[in-house]
Amino acid sequence: MKKLIAIIAILALATSAFATESDPSETVGFVKYVCVTTAGTDLNAVALPMDAGYTNASNLGDDIGVCDVVNKWDAATQGWVSATKLPMGWTGDYAVENGYPYQINITSGVDVYIAGDLPTPPIFYLVTTSTTDLNFIMVPLTRSDLTMAGALGDDIGVCDVVNKWDSATQGWISATKLPMGWTGDYAIDIGNPLMVNVTANTTWPPPKGVTSSKIQIIKISKPTILR
Repeated sequence: MKKLIAIIAILALATSAFATESDPSETVGFVKYVCVTTAGTDLNAVALPMDAGYTNASNLGDDIGVCDVVNKWDAATQGWVSATKLPMGWTGDYAVENGYPYQINITSGVDVYIAGDLPTPPIFYLVTTSTTDLNFIMVPLTRSDLTMAGALGDDIGVCDVVNKWDSATQGWISATKLPMGWTGDYAIDIGNPLMVNVTANTTWPPPKGVTSSKIQIIKISKPTILR
């Protein structure tokens, strides 16, 4: 109920103020993620592009309602860290961060709305390790200039693979950089969770491009995770 009230309030504000440019701290909106179950596993990728007030993975899971696992990617160990809902409550709970992506397991299909104020755009510290070099990121809401996976990879600079989770097939879709260019390139959108492979340590995004001060009231109603 709290989430529904928040979304209604945001829609009312967006209707009255959509044409006026706002300070980032006054920018509100929501992002919708369409999450599905399948005949196999039921994993979906979401992110926290807006400040919805979540402090822990359990808060996110409980607000979704039909979520029993919230995973975050640990780039240092190249593995998932899991918070799991058991009959006595959540085990392995951990702090979540605005602007970061998460993988959730759901028990029935649901539209996940992340509603709230626009937080400070995230800066991702992308690392390589002695094994694989995968890092889980979100396309910032300030980077609407990035419309293709290859363009995001080129913007990172040391990225040679950009993966997107396909919840319908429960597998990754990959765009790979080859000597002649990107193969398997696909469209991306702001708010998309993406798993990138890097060839050297770096931070992203750089301080350039579209800035949050140019963002108006955000109202994103189309799914950023496609079926």
